[in-house]
Amino acid sequence: MKCKICASNTAKHKFNLTDKLSVYSCSNCSVMFMDPQLSDEEITALYSEQYYKAWGISGPSENDVSKQMKIDTFQLRLNQIQKHVKSGKVLDIGCATGFFLEAAQSRGFDPYGIEFSEYSSKFAKKKFGENAIFNGKLEDCDFPEAMFDVITMFDLIEHVRVPTDILAKAAKLLKPDGIIMITTPHSKSRSNKMMGTRWTHYKKEHFFYFDKTSLDYIAKENNLEMIFSGSSKKALNVYYLQSQFNVYKHWLFTPLINFAYAILPKSLASKNFHIEIGEIEVVLKKKH
Repeated sequence: MKCKICASNTAKHKFNLTDKLSVYSCSNCSVMFMDPQLSDEEITALYSEQYYKAWGISGPSENDVSKQMKIDTFQLRLNQIQKHVKSGKVLDIGCATGFFLEAAQSRGFDPYGIEFSEYSSKFAKKKFGENAIFNGKLEDCDFPEAMFDVITMFDLIEHVRVPTDILAKAAKLLKPDGIIMITTPHSKSRSNKMMGTRWTHYKKEHFFYFDKTSLDYIAKENNLEMIFSGSSKKALNVYYLQSQFNVYKHWLFTPLINFAYAILPKSLASKNFHIEIGEIEVVLKKKH
């Protein structure tokens, strides 16, 4: 199998996720990838309102418990971002309903976003305006080159068909001293090693699985330098996990979370805790 990142012929079959989907691993650039990828029609159908039920969101309104939990996570991201860039224009690619942009705005950034889902982009447009949020693909947006001080891709790059193309476009939109922050499932994480093929990040919509080596590879391909890498923490709560594991059912975690949700008081079920769940975060800087 030819690698979908480096195009070498060193990708080997790792395991079958389903009868139709297989995971491959490349010994040259260290990336893992899904084959075949979902069709355009399947992707469009996937990122409908139903997709956001895993967030505890449905209908015309957001869920306050999920919102505060995600904003808590994004405060952690902003702590890292502001070590490198204090303020300026920020573009969140895959901004969903705009939780990160709300947090960034409260910390002095000017918020802009790109979101493929028409359903979730409507939430973001109401918050930040039609001109600040583009509904569609990054490659089709009309934001000017060298416009942004910070570009973020949280839980995004694993979903796109050609990650190198996404980084190439993002690099053009970035100012000369700007940064890109990425979080994504970490293929070399402890949770991956412990859970094997039952790893909860193995999903049909996750086309790629990266580690530091493979992220560094695609960064260098686009004249970007990795200036930080580390394990990524998230804020989670039992309320959110109950929604997640009843959409993405797991033989062990679904019954355990349902039990915890049933016996815990609402105040505890909605209380956030910070935890590593097998993700990596990196900061990339544009080279001069």
